[in-house]
Amino acid sequence: MRNYWDDAAERNAMFYVDTSLDYDHPDQEKFRVGGARIAAIAVDQCPVALPGHELAVEIGSGLGRVCSALAERFEHVVGVDISAAMVRRARELVDASAVEFRVGDGVTLPGLADSSADLVVTFTVFQHAPTRRMIRANIQEAARILRPGGVLAMQWNATPGVLRWRAHRIRMAVLGRLGRADRHGRDAAQFLGSRVPQAAMDRMLGDSGLRRVGLVEPGTLFTWAWAQKAI
Repeated sequence: MRNYWDDAAERNAMFYVDTSLDYDHPDQEKFRVGGARIAAIAVDQCPVALPGHELAVEIGSGLGRVCSALAERFEHVVGVDISAAMVRRARELVDASAVEFRVGDGVTLPGLADSSADLVVTFTVFQHAPTRRMIRANIQEAARILRPGGVLAMQWNATPGVLRWRAHRIRMAVLGRLGRADRHGRDAAQFLGSRVPQAAMDRMLGDSGLRRVGLVEPGTLFTWAWAQKAI
């Protein structure tokens, strides 16, 4: 995963963070506005009150556009990303003193204390995770650092057909070896990631001590859920 996203950051970081952009001419303003929209969804559509606005953490912070927007709402924001190249670029692009970026290992949130965060956000990250084990580990870490009443706001791929999706990934890997892959690498296993049905996601949340309190666009690529840690 790190190698894939490091390479993506070097080739065209903005596009790989937001593939709705034009590859050859990515619109920087559209990119920035997209980050503000994601932060607004995470905070403004949250169906329960956050315990505070001291610390927000983003899992998979990319170039820091969401962290930058969250800094307008929280005293301190930490972005964690598996790609050192993405973190390096984010530090160059985001100059807000309230924001810091850290390189993670894809399954833990380094240096963040237990029960310290009011909000954990993740967008277009779980959908790229190659295994449920990785998603589960991130949810457990989010639960660990959330303070009582804190919220995990997350997006993932909840479309049906888990087995078909696995078969599709295998087929795309074969085509890649035959030189018939997408020229931007969007059919690589590290990009295609995993599908997780709603029931399975609810079990992951419950097993981690979180309770789902909100859901938007269920059963889609861009399913959003909010899960709260017990008060």
